[in-house]
Amino acid sequence: MDNRIADITDPSVIVAADNCTDLYFKLFNNMYDGLSVFEYCGSKVRALYLNERYFENVGYTKEQYRPYYDNITVTLLEEDEKKIFKCVNDCMKSGKDIRCDVRGYKADGSVGWFCVKARPVDFIKSANPVFLATITDITERKQLELELMINSERYRILKETVSALLFEYKPFDDRMIFSHGDIGEYVIENYTVYLRKGNRIHPHDVNYYFNTLSRACRKTSKGFIDLRSYYSAENGYAHYRVFYSSIADEYGSVISVVGRVEPISRERGTQPVSVRQDSRETFGLSTAHEGMPLIESKIASSNSTGFLAIIDVDDLSEINEKFGEETGTRIIRTAAGILSDIFTDAVIFRYYGDEFVVYIENITETQLFEMFDRLLLAAKNTALKDNIPDFTFSAGFAYAKNNPEKKIQVKDYFITADKALFKAKQDGKNRMYSERVIF
Repeated sequence: MDNRIADITDPSVIVAADNCTDLYFKLFNNMYDGLSVFEYCGSKVRALYLNERYFENVGYTKEQYRPYYDNITVTLLEEDEKKIFKCVNDCMKSGKDIRCDVRGYKADGSVGWFCVKARPVDFIKSANPVFLATITDITERKQLELELMINSERYRILKETVSALLFEYKPFDDRMIFSHGDIGEYVIENYTVYLRKGNRIHPHDVNYYFNTLSRACRKTSKGFIDLRSYYSAENGYAHYRVFYSSIADEYGSVISVVGRVEPISRERGTQPVSVRQDSRETFGLSTAHEGMPLIESKIASSNSTGFLAIIDVDDLSEINEKFGEETGTRIIRTAAGILSDIFTDAVIFRYYGDEFVVYIENITETQLFEMFDRLLLAAKNTALKDNIPDFTFSAGFAYAKNNPEKKIQVKDYFITADKALFKAKQDGKNRMYSERVIF
């Protein structure tokens, strides 16, 4: 052993000193941890000694803490005070040291976390059990543990999400990006063409799916829809849930729609979800379930040019917020009446909320634009007459030369019309755009 280092376990090296007590207290007061000697009185814990660091660790000055000397656990949360009592009782039975984390109120009213380590001692005479304890402020550590727990949960959710099929649709580029942990990233350019030509979604569900996607591009929204998609492992269709959420720029324009696709069933032959059927009134129009088969029948049997429109009442949600939903309902009723008056000999139904579908044949594109101009004028005049707020329409028309041999489908019309309506909304509303269905 180095001669400069004394073995203090050898009693012969210990020399009695008059200032021994002062030395002990200097050591105690210079410890980093808060130090406490307390006696357990059954229903309370009374402090016999507290070093300087103790007050700093528990968040009080010596003067602020003086009222609690007789029962130092009253600053703890009630359930944590009971926890200390239990630990002390267990220690007296088993002889094992106490170690527990508790919460207590600091002088400023905030709640801190404290680590208490204690063991019974016999160097102080008392009628009650006496313990020597260290108290450490572990608030910061507990906050880090909480953050770690939250991040672990986030990571767990992220892992679950990664196992799903993620997507991001960019409406301005008409580009869909799918990503999956196993397959990486898969990009589909001209997504509207893909949906019409080579998609795996059930034919009866494509309109419903793309209309929902288009609405999320026109108006900030989030939610989910159920649909069927081809599942090659079973050579049939399985049921999936598509969660979606719009992302808008600082001006409120939707720049992308993100979401995930999760399987919810392996059943085949599920019920069609191709038609959005609003639960409210149809206001004298056909229902979507009635109108859709009529349109499909006309397209399949006709050799004339067909025009399909998705017509939207502009800013109805803002009207509802400003004037109330009853006023919004009156506007929807008025819009339904105007559409019936102008688009005679057409199939018309309320598609969803403030959207209507119109399918008409045996007219020209010029006549179509004239009809839409009349629609805008009628909306303005009727609003004044019926004492309701002014409202306008935006419309997207799709047209094609029907030919049974080309096997054009209703989804071709709907997807093209939705795309035209999106452009009309982006360019300022109160207008109509038309696009030819490209084969």
